[in-house]
Amino acid sequence: MRYQDGKPYRGQIYTKSEIKMVIEEFGLPQEWNIHGEKGPERYIEVQIWDDKPIHKYMQRQRNK
Repeated sequence: MRYQDGKPYRGQIYTKSEIKMVIEEFGLPQEWNIHGEKGPERYIEVQIWDDKPIHKYMQRQRNK
């Protein structure tokens, strides 16, 4: 996110549907930059945020 090289997908956060569009347009880095010679992209890092597991955990804690 901090690497500044003017690529249009840098410095942004994407939803699941948006990242699919980015992959369709630019491809997967592990396919076009296998050895890292084309920049820092080697993979796409994701964070999945979902409250369901936390709610289940909290409910179990309340029932103890």
